[in-house]
Amino acid sequence: FEITVELSCDKFPHENELPQEWENNKEALLTYLEQVRMGITGVVRDKDTEQGIADAVIAVEGINHDVTTAWGGDYWRLLTPGDYVVTASAEGYHTATRNCWVPFEEGPVPCNFHLTKTPKQRLRELLAAGAKVPPDLRRRLERLRGQKN
Repeated sequence: FEITVELSCDKFPHENELPQEWENNKEALLTYLEQVRMGITGVVRDKDTEQGIADAVIAVEGINHDVTTAWGGDYWRLLTPGDYVVTASAEGYHTATRNCWVPFEEGPVPCNFHLTKTPKQRLRELLAAGAKVPPDLRRRLERLRGQKN
């Protein structure tokens, strides 16, 4: 997050003017800095393992700017006070949506998610771990593949 502060038409004020410029704008700048903590924060976790899910997408309804989770599933989203519908999604998981309320107070509001794996993802993980597919399930899968063609 980066800002540029321009206080007047004078791009490079003289050195002896800087203390007065600071005094004139100190409270506004500090209040602005306090507001960057406003919003929601949380962790997106696998419902079964409680492991954080990296690269999950956090979308806020009505705002065209999604954020993604870090390697441990944690995220931070700046928001102004109000009610929000927030959705977490990740590849191989069902999406989850919840309401999050951001009050006009200091500090972020926790908004955590637990995502459930899709059946397809569960099967992939079982097969990758060396699990055997029961014969009846194998036949059903072959029939389904035949129907798609």
